[in-house]
Amino acid sequence: MSLPLQIVIAMVIFLAGAAGGVKYHAGMIAKRDLAAERLIASDKVQQRKFSDVASGKHAGALSKLSTQLGDARAHIANLSDRPCLSARTVGVLNAIGEQPGGAATSEPAGASEAVATARDVSTFIAACRAQYGEVSSQINQILDIEDRRHPPGQ
Repeated sequence: MSLPLQIVIAMVIFLAGAAGGVKYHAGMIAKRDLAAERLIASDKVQQRKFSDVASGKHAGALSKLSTQLGDARAHIANLSDRPCLSARTVGVLNAIGEQPGGAATSEPAGASEAVATARDVSTFIAACRAQYGEVSSQINQILDIEDRRHPPGQ
């Protein structure tokens, strides 16, 4: 065999080996990518299941709060209308959260002279407690979801 023919044969063998190596490497990358996609899909399914459970728990908590608030309102209806907070105290409580600079409030005229009855105070406390319970439940559900997505210590 002549030297040029041997060189050509060697080049063909080298190119075939290089092409086989590239093909093998591309296959390995494809397998790795497929495994990663499967893992991501599995994680999404688990997240949906966990979110469904969390949503159910949250809906149950809201239902319980609604029932408790209804029971509290029924009890509040039996309270007396005797004043229990002075007009000054009501004014101080109404001033909480006002914007500086004298922004207009939704307080009706003459409300600063109003006194709060036991029924008024109980109604506001019950509403605040129910809203606190709802927000607390939502925050706890969000924190549970985030802890599941990003476990502590990782």
